[in-house]
Amino acid sequence: MSMKESFISVFKNWRNFSGRACRSEYWFFVLSVFLIAFVLVFVETLLGVFNEEIGYGPVSFLFQIITIIPSISVTSRRMQDRGISGWWQLSYVLLIPIFVIFIYLMLPAQDDENKWGRNPLLET
Repeated sequence: MSMKESFISVFKNWRNFSGRACRSEYWFFVLSVFLIAFVLVFVETLLGVFNEEIGYGPVSFLFQIITIIPSISVTSRRMQDRGISGWWQLSYVLLIPIFVIFIYLMLPAQDDENKWGRNPLLET
């Protein structure tokens, strides 16, 4: 899956919190969001609208609002691809589980099928 396909796929499935998402879909989406946010902050800084006190400008803030639900959705699907409930994202309020979730997001999918469906890489 390419970066463009990943970005489009995540925004098409923004309401889908069930099922599975492969590593490439998740990590290409994360990379694309990071790159877009970086460019937005750079442009806002050049234009003088970036607020250093709060850490964002008006366009980058709007971009963050637009991407928050799709980001949570694709993270849920990626965790379910590993066989872990997407509800574990609620543990972000604690420091240690953030690192555990990050490790889980990097691990390969469970083979074949789990309770959230079939491995998306095996579907043709």
